Amino acid sequence: MKLRTILLLAVIVIVGAILAWVLGTTSDEAPTGPAAGPKAPKPLAVLARVIAPQPFTDVITLPGSILANEAVEVRAEIAGRIVRMAFSEGQRVKRGQLLVKLNDTDLQARLQQTLSQVELDSESVHRLERIRQVDGVSIEELQRAKALLAMHRAEADVIRAQIAKTAILAPFDGVVGLRNVSEGAVVTPETVITLLKDDAQLKLECAVPEKYATSINSSTTMTFNVRGSKDARSYSAQVYATDPELDPGSRTLRVRAHIANPQGLLPGMFADVRLAMAEVPDALLVPTEAVVVDINGPKVFVKNGTSAREVRITSGTRTRSNIRVVEGLQPGDTVLTTGMLMMKDAMPVSVTLEAPTAGGLPQ
Repeated sequence: MKLRTILLLAVIVIVGAILAWVLGTTSDEAPTGPAAGPKAPKPLAVLARVIAPQPFTDVITLPGSILANEAVEVRAEIAGRIVRMAFSEGQRVKRGQLLVKLNDTDLQARLQQTLSQVELDSESVHRLERIRQVDGVSIEELQRAKALLAMHRAEADVIRAQIAKTAILAPFDGVVGLRNVSEGAVVTPETVITLLKDDAQLKLECAVPEKYATSINSSTTMTFNVRGSKDARSYSAQVYATDPELDPGSRTLRVRAHIANPQGLLPGMFADVRLAMAEVPDALLVPTEAVVVDINGPKVFVKNGTSAREVRITSGTRTRSNIRVVEGLQPGDTVLTTGMLMMKDAMPVSVTLEAPTAGGLPQ
């Protein structure tokens, strides 16, 4: 019990000594007199760029797709069993060339039966016509015989049309794809036998936003790159047609253009389309990293003496490195380009200008 009391007194003495030392040190270092007060915040070191007007091409970038000139899913018009596959996968075919032949044995038999009936009806009509010349038969009976002949002839034409549907022909020149069925398979009109595409001429399709729709016409030229290409080659395409109205859901206008040189392209490729809308001689551009977007929209910070000033802007076209400012800035404004995460309105800054290049803007 005595040992515990001694230890407790020792701890109290030690803690008291430490507190006395800390309080004495703080009292000695505390500033006194009227000059004492909070220290001024240190200016934030930032880079900046002086904005100058320069020529600029207003270009919008859109997603697009490469399409074949013509494309179709090869299907049968009637159900039947395949007795002949007349094409090889990946083969180039001509218009009217036989692709698939379905079994038509029953139709051929029906046709022969109907043709025989037509022959009998024709002889009956000729016989009644001769008898009619001597008033040996009524006109009603002759007319019934002629109607029966016409009906059987029409039936023969229907059977011939059904037989023609058993031969599936290429509707245009092109390349057939992989086949999905084999000889002996039973197909229906819902069965996709293969694909046929005309790749002699390729098309570019994209959707243009409503605000630019009225600027598109048959003289509009588009440039694009494809992500599936091995190189960064650019292609050009000439607009030839548009939809007569905007899509009510997306408010975009569907546009198609003929590709000038489709070498190295395949239908189905994704394209990054660039559409030049207008030439602006005095555009104000700021670097992308200088623009901050919050709940109230885009803004930048400009140098205002020794501090930063927040400026709301209206942005226009965006490129990889710059954003065009439509409203909010004036030529000669110094836009801060670094420190955006810490920047606040009226914050002290220490500004270093970026080295200008031709045109007044750094690379």
